[in-house]
Amino acid sequence: MVVRWFFAVLEEKPRMSKVLGKKGEKKGKNPGGQNSSRLPPALSIPQVFITSEDDSTPPPIHKEGFPMNMMPQGQGYTKDEDAASTAPLLDSGATTPLCEEPTVPYANMGTFLASSQKLKSEISSEEICLSSFEADKDLETCSKESEGENQLNLPDYPFVKWPWKYIRVISTLAAVLAIVACFSSSATLIAHLPQRCDPSTEWWQGKVFYEIFPASFNDADGDGTGDLRGITMKLDYLQKQLHVDALRLSSICEANNYPENYLDIINASKVDPHLGDVNELRVLLTDLEKRNMSLIIDIPVDRIPGVIGSSEVADRQHLLVENVLRFWLLQGIHGFYLKGLDTFVHQPDLWKSVAQWKTLVDSFSSKFSKRRVLVVSSDFIHQYSLQHPMLVRNVLNQVDLLDHNLNLERPARLEEQIRDGLIWDSDVDKPWIMWNVGTVGKSRLANSLEESNGCVFPLGVLMLALCLPGSASVLYGDELGLQSTTNSSISELESTSVMQWDSHCVDSSLESFGKLSEIRKDALPLHINAILKYDNDVVESRSHNYAFKMLPNNTVVIERFYPRRHRYLLILNLGIRNVTHDLSKTYFGGFTLVSSTGRKHGYVKLHELNLSPGEGLLLLLDK
Repeated sequence: MVVRWFFAVLEEKPRMSKVLGKKGEKKGKNPGGQNSSRLPPALSIPQVFITSEDDSTPPPIHKEGFPMNMMPQGQGYTKDEDAASTAPLLDSGATTPLCEEPTVPYANMGTFLASSQKLKSEISSEEICLSSFEADKDLETCSKESEGENQLNLPDYPFVKWPWKYIRVISTLAAVLAIVACFSSSATLIAHLPQRCDPSTEWWQGKVFYEIFPASFNDADGDGTGDLRGITMKLDYLQKQLHVDALRLSSICEANNYPENYLDIINASKVDPHLGDVNELRVLLTDLEKRNMSLIIDIPVDRIPGVIGSSEVADRQHLLVENVLRFWLLQGIHGFYLKGLDTFVHQPDLWKSVAQWKTLVDSFSSKFSKRRVLVVSSDFIHQYSLQHPMLVRNVLNQVDLLDHNLNLERPARLEEQIRDGLIWDSDVDKPWIMWNVGTVGKSRLANSLEESNGCVFPLGVLMLALCLPGSASVLYGDELGLQSTTNSSISELESTSVMQWDSHCVDSSLESFGKLSEIRKDALPLHINAILKYDNDVVESRSHNYAFKMLPNNTVVIERFYPRRHRYLLILNLGIRNVTHDLSKTYFGGFTLVSSTGRKHGYVKLHELNLSPGEGLLLLLDK
């Protein structure tokens, strides 16, 4: 290593002589003259090499490139405390006297620092410049050169030239708008959420039906017989005063002698001329649709020409009934009450015909906004179950409503009658019960009640049908206390009395009946027929949401309830005497919703409650 250093010094001497000679000429001195002997010995200034990791050798830095404060002023040395620095120092060509500690000349400080970078790679080029040069200008120049040497040549990606300033602004604005939109949507949804969450029901479930014998309801043309136009004229009365949801026309088919022999049907696909024609029926249906009301008609299956007299519903009879149903469905009828099925109750496969008729009805349901329905009587279901207990379920699956009559002439058996009706409604797939306390073909309700001031008030009894689980059916005129007349043209049907629109009893209970019907629409516990309990999306059990109790003296107490809803209590005196009961052990009191007599108002305490015969009271119980 000493030999390499020696030859490096020899190579630098001629170059340094030339440099010093030029300097002497600038001062006006002849290097070869007398003063040449006074010159100090030639100073060997080695070239400065800054090496990098790739061993590339930059051009040598000459004396002219040194700052003034780094000009050589003699042979000065500084001790090198780091023994490891002697290796790069010897490689640089600087002289180190033998038998002495290695030193670093001030003039070779740049070379030393450049050589040290091999050992200390973490020293940046800028730090080397700070060690070699003091001028700010030279420092800035060196930094720029260092940055240029160390700069990475990255690929020219297109996204680098994108307008990122505007992209950031737009992205921020979009994020803020999205947050505002989310809050606005949430606020709108919350504002439009329903106040209550009630189970959904179809148009026939839990609704009030109004049964009409058309020939006795309202006469529009003055011929003495009620007609379809007369019914259309009274729709405001039915909707706005009674608040009923659907109409049931007991008979409109063309008969041999209508209305006296209305069951002697000669054409089951035609409206009897005494009532009008198909066009007037369509007008009635159109007006009902506008009011969101519905219409079902009775079809006496056993009285249809071609079926009457048959012992069973064979293929031919089945097709005749199916054609009749199709005709009325095409007119827009919403459903059918299939009467006369009791005649064929002994036929085991009768359920197959009912199932095919139901399929036809359902095929029309998809063409209209409202589903089409089938209704049968609970008496038919009871008789069919006695003869074919394993097949009765097949019939129930095809039926939407079961019409069940409550005979109040035997109030002691009322609880049993209610249980007989609800037994067919014990499963989710079973039809809803439609309760009635009066229907065409039976004696008028008012005939069994006492008169008061020449009027009968049957509202208390009607409250029973409207407060039981399911739907309710009211016979026309019962809301007014209409009684059977002895001069009825239809002697076998006392209930077909002509409606007395000008009677002084018209407004006696009408307002209370309409109020009860309206309350029923909004009171979930009153019109719903069950409480469903689910376990892993499977129906665990179904129990009717009512409690029935018969008190002494034929007083009925019915409680209706539903989870997280108010409870309702109906108290009804079906006896013929005034009664007083103390119910405070079970119920403290409640707010009066409907009083059949109109004599009770506000909050009623139940520790000493007095009721007159036929009086009913509907209370909203405390929570």
